[in-house]
Amino acid sequence: MQFQESSFCQRIQPSETLAITTLVAELRRRGKAVIDLGAGEPDFDTPEEIKAAGIAAIRAGKTKYTPNVGTLALREAIGNHLKAISGANYTSHQIVVSNGAKQAIHNVLLALCNPGDEVIVPAPYWVSYPEQVKMAGATPVIVTAQEADDFKISPQALEQAITPRTKLVLLNSPSNPTGAVYSKEELQALAEVIRRK
Repeated sequence: MQFQESSFCQRIQPSETLAITTLVAELRRRGKAVIDLGAGEPDFDTPEEIKAAGIAAIRAGKTKYTPNVGTLALREAIGNHLKAISGANYTSHQIVVSNGAKQAIHNVLLALCNPGDEVIVPAPYWVSYPEQVKMAGATPVIVTAQEADDFKISPQALEQAITPRTKLVLLNSPSNPTGAVYSKEELQALAEVIRRK
């Protein structure tokens, strides 16, 4: 029996991150000295205190399923940390723990997007973002940030990209991959555009 991939799979592209990682491994196998800028793996081993904490948790029997949103203690600790560093006041009920940014973005897109919705994605962007938007059935709308603007989109560019079909703006700071960091004032200006629209 032969299987054909689903229409869902046909509308997304293979992982560019995996393709880069595979190419780097092949080049290294051939003896080439290559710097891997693909998957974002740290170039150092897991710190000893983290290893020890993991081992201690296993020995203490903490090997069962946890709540999907993360343990209460962890969510409370995250809330306390956010308050200490930024003054943000989130309760444990407003915090969800994921296994990484990709999963968190994917969950949000699946929870909020419908076919026909648009998601604004500032470029340069991490290669997964448009494909994640497509996986949620929405359409990525790319807004290119310029080097002259430190790779940050302007309120004017954002306003021009917003349509009645816009559902989300996928904005991260620091930006992956440029490292650009939006100031509080820049974020407030973008938020004001979104509020008006």
